[in-house]
Amino acid sequence: MTGIEMAHVPYRGSLPLLNDVVAGHIALAFVDFGPAIGMLRAGTVRPLGISTKVRLAQFPDIAPIADTVPGFDAASWQMIVAPAGTPRPITGKLHAALVSAAATPQFQAQIINGGMLPMNNPAIEGLQNFVKSEITRWGDVVRRAGLAGSE
Repeated sequence: MTGIEMAHVPYRGSLPLLNDVVAGHIALAFVDFGPAIGMLRAGTVRPLGISTKVRLAQFPDIAPIADTVPGFDAASWQMIVAPAGTPRPITGKLHAALVSAAATPQFQAQIINGGMLPMNNPAIEGLQNFVKSEITRWGDVVRRAGLAGSE
């Protein structure tokens, strides 16, 4: 065998995808971690690696793909946004309230129990710069892969 070719197969969510892995209809899949937690704990799916560059505290035995493929880091992220024209005093107040809520032990526990990594919440400009860097990073990946519509 010289290599493995993977094909994108669209699914209507992670759970139908995981069900097809469990049933043996497909051999493996990249899947959101949160929906897989129950099946991981039940032993109905076996993790081959995690796409974040660091291990998850609640599943320390799952090695990052980066341990085998240096530089691999494909973490998803979530962000709360407001319309572009929202006045700065309002976005500032909302941001401060969200940062305060996200710092509570209860919120942090929910993030971790959901299979996610809590992150520091930078200033609004830091978040804007992060989004721009992600657009650049993943745009480059899409172009190098030659995916349709990437030109």
